[in-house]
Amino acid sequence: MVGFVSLGFLLFFSGMVSLVELTRLGRSTQNLLETSASNMEQAKKMLDAVQEQNTALLQMAILETTEYDSLYIAGRNNFDKALAEATVTVRDRSELDSVYVARERYNAVIDHHFSDAATQDHVSWFINTYKTSYYDLTAAIKNYMINTQYTLGNEAARLENNAHRATVPSVIALGVAILVIVMFFYFIDLYFVHPVTGLTQALQNYLDLKVPFKVSMEGKDEVFKLKELIEKLIMLAGKKID
Repeated sequence: MVGFVSLGFLLFFSGMVSLVELTRLGRSTQNLLETSASNMEQAKKMLDAVQEQNTALLQMAILETTEYDSLYIAGRNNFDKALAEATVTVRDRSELDSVYVARERYNAVIDHHFSDAATQDHVSWFINTYKTSYYDLTAAIKNYMINTQYTLGNEAARLENNAHRATVPSVIALGVAILVIVMFFYFIDLYFVHPVTGLTQALQNYLDLKVPFKVSMEGKDEVFKLKELIEKLIMLAGKKID
């Protein structure tokens, strides 16, 4: 009974530990994938918004327009919205610091130009001044995307380690269960199988060869009681014969 209860407890314990760890691992993996996908989506939106602004500013430079058109305003709003959403979902906000800095410089270059655009060469400004801030901003966004993938790789390695840790309790419990089974088999053989075999052989010798029924046995378990009952039965049978 102790052996069966021990085995059941070990298997139940290892199963529950593995279940908890795997459930936690599944949630972590799901959150990681969702966060990574969201960050990449926001980065793509930022790049698209910057491209919209770039196209609008190019048209404004060619047409020598001094006021922002709807395409530029929409692109700027879309970029700010995507950056705000990325700030909420990103694990470490410091990863967006370079994007914030590049965005501020980008907007400052544009706002400064159009605050006094009437006296400036729009095309020259677009090629010589604006393009530098534009490239800096797109580079910062792309670096953010690369860092997101790098973080994803590190988190994947951590989850792999957690998966290994989730299997360790099961392996340990399995090893302990095997050890318990071996010990269980040994004690069953020692206290039940071997004594019953001895009783059977002694009783067979008594019936076939009239060898006195004598079996040495330790303990007071069921097998010992069976030996005592056999001895009483033989004693009663002998008295009846007499």
